[in-house]
Amino acid sequence: MILKPHKLRILFSLFLLLFTMPLLAQIRISSPYSRFGIGDISENNNAWNMSMGQVSYAFQSQYHVNYSNPASYIGFDSTSFVFEGGFAADFVQLTSSFQTVSRNYASLGYLLFGFPITKWWRSSLGLVPYSDVGYNVANYETYPNIGDVLRIYSGSGGLNRLYWGNAFKIIKGLSIGFNFSYIFGSMLRESEVLFPDSIYALNFKVDNYVILNDVNLNFGFQYKVRLKNNLFLNLGGVYAPTANMKARLDVISQTFMLGSNEVETPKDTLGIALDYGGIVVIPTLIGGGFAFEKTDRWVAGADFKWQNWKKFTAFDQSDSLVNSWQVNVGAEIVPNPENYANYLSRIRYRVGFMYNRTYLKLRGQNLNEYAISLGFGLPLRGMKTALNIGAQFGTRGTTQNDLIRESYIKLVIGVSIYERWFVKRKYF
Repeated sequence: MILKPHKLRILFSLFLLLFTMPLLAQIRISSPYSRFGIGDISENNNAWNMSMGQVSYAFQSQYHVNYSNPASYIGFDSTSFVFEGGFAADFVQLTSSFQTVSRNYASLGYLLFGFPITKWWRSSLGLVPYSDVGYNVANYETYPNIGDVLRIYSGSGGLNRLYWGNAFKIIKGLSIGFNFSYIFGSMLRESEVLFPDSIYALNFKVDNYVILNDVNLNFGFQYKVRLKNNLFLNLGGVYAPTANMKARLDVISQTFMLGSNEVETPKDTLGIALDYGGIVVIPTLIGGGFAFEKTDRWVAGADFKWQNWKKFTAFDQSDSLVNSWQVNVGAEIVPNPENYANYLSRIRYRVGFMYNRTYLKLRGQNLNEYAISLGFGLPLRGMKTALNIGAQFGTRGTTQNDLIRESYIKLVIGVSIYERWFVKRKYF
């Protein structure tokens, strides 16, 4: 096996990017619904899967890393190294019954690596978002003899996921796999009560700062059956058992005065609980999917997943969540990958749809999410590396019962690098 020095330098640079990603992706969302649970759960948002409605459970590829189902890593070529990285941008419009505001964010989205170990063993490393918290909500109320009372709820932060995944070939067509993940990050949630009509009333706020660092496992399988005319049926399933994640909680409650320049002047600290240890329970997830594929021509499939969010607790407190389920449908087609005289025929065209019954039910309303997506895989001349562009157009929530509707466009631009690195040279 020969690994050239310049490739070692590239590999070192990629791993340096991997471990600096959290510094580059602190603000990734603006959603009032990220106030609940562990925030807004991040799906498989690499450009390949997102462009196809986030379908993933039965998909495998030698050019892409599908970390939603670790059994898919068996699709990596036995002599090649795969790297994927991408940036994400979100354009969000928040609409209530009386106001509309817009928010835009951009961040480094994902870093993924895939490589062979043996003929029957493939592996992957990656760093991706796990959940995001980002909101700022104000609510005015009026009380007799007090006047207006302003309540402000804000939050920031999120969790990241660093994983090492492995897939093993059991028999022809059947593979199993697991991801060993390290979940880490912090979430700050702040509640404030302000009395703008009184110069004597003390304002009040509570800061809840959660730091989570722990490991968990998820498992997957895939079974690939050859039908006829180079057509395959792929089946896939995933299982993530309940994870009891160790966390630390800091809580500070204090009163303060607000000056004319809106500078806070602390008065009294009413309570402090620092470095309080506890458990955040991430509930069981199960999912499955199928796909039909014609080798290097087209693939189409669908997924279903369910997660038992009623069992979620954080520091022994539940959050009134409901069980969630999601359906994804998507497809990719490449007209003729061997027609080098016609570039358009070598582009990979992708489209998909997603419906998500989220874990939120507020004021009697289920918070549902709908999205369509499309994208392109643009091959670079003379190599198997490609530029991947994906866009998702969706909406979540409603304006009924004084709730908020989110309309968003998520744009992901990524690169997938496919290189033959592990080659045995023969000399004559």
